[in-house]
Amino acid sequence: MIYVLVIDDDRHMRAACSRVLSRAGWAVTCADSGAEGLQQLRTGAQEFGVVLMDQLMPGMGGMEVLAQIRAAYPSLPVIIMSGAATDESAREIRDKGAVDCLAKPFTPEQLREVIIRAVGKD
Repeated sequence: MIYVLVIDDDRHMRAACSRVLSRAGWAVTCADSGAEGLQQLRTGAQEFGVVLMDQLMPGMGGMEVLAQIRAAYPSLPVIIMSGAATDESAREIRDKGAVDCLAKPFTPEQLREVIIRAVGKD
């Protein structure tokens, strides 16, 4: 089973992602901030297969969290969700270590597809 960590300050987005991913058969843990997400990773309670994270969050933003994840867990796939994604910004996000950038709003199918690509399973 693949464990997905969803980090987003928007409770509606967390709930929607959790619902879609759970129905697809993945185990989902949610965090409402970058700091909480990093704490979830550090506790090792679950071995996450992928992190799905919002780019813009109060406090510790997605890019700062991404840098910390890259330093501590270099092989862990991270997908950044962005409401302001352009081709150029998506490329920059990938250059900083994310495996993909998912533009908001997205469909449930797009969400499932990006997770499948990130974990390398068809």
